[in-house]
Amino acid sequence: MKWIKDNSETNYVLKHNDEVILKMHFDYNNKGVKATCQSSSKIFLIETESFWKSNILIKENEIIIAKTTTEKWYSSISTLEINEQKIKFKYRNNPLAEIVFFTETEENLLLSYSLKPDKKGMTETVIKLEEALVENPIKPYLLAICWYIFKPIAEENTVDTLTLLVA
Repeated sequence: MKWIKDNSETNYVLKHNDEVILKMHFDYNNKGVKATCQSSSKIFLIETESFWKSNILIKENEIIIAKTTTEKWYSSISTLEINEQKIKFKYRNNPLAEIVFFTETEENLLLSYSLKPDKKGMTETVIKLEEALVENPIKPYLLAICWYIFKPIAEENTVDTLTLLVA
């Protein structure tokens, strides 16, 4: 899988081989960042809410279908409630930046995005998509929200092309 950025600096396409999995358009304004996402079957919006911009919302047709929450303001673990499921995600250094999405415990991993040095010492972005998520209907939402969160880290720490490798 590979995220490809176009010349506008705000549009990204996630491709697997030549198949388009997901498209994202980022809109930056004084109220924060919004991302319009399009999968093969859905169009949805990702945005932040609250004064500290700590909660992330996913909306379809202006209806909130998912929301992130954090139990404690200093916690590295947050919860995404979507389709009556609770998916947890956590930020960690492993040894570089990483975000992991899981159910119940970290052993029940669904998806991870991480930075990893390649053989030449350059940093690349790696995605690990677990089998439990491949046919799951929430897959496009998790891929999108993960990129929404991880994109600034990936852009700051990688070179020209943003490449995601499937592990």
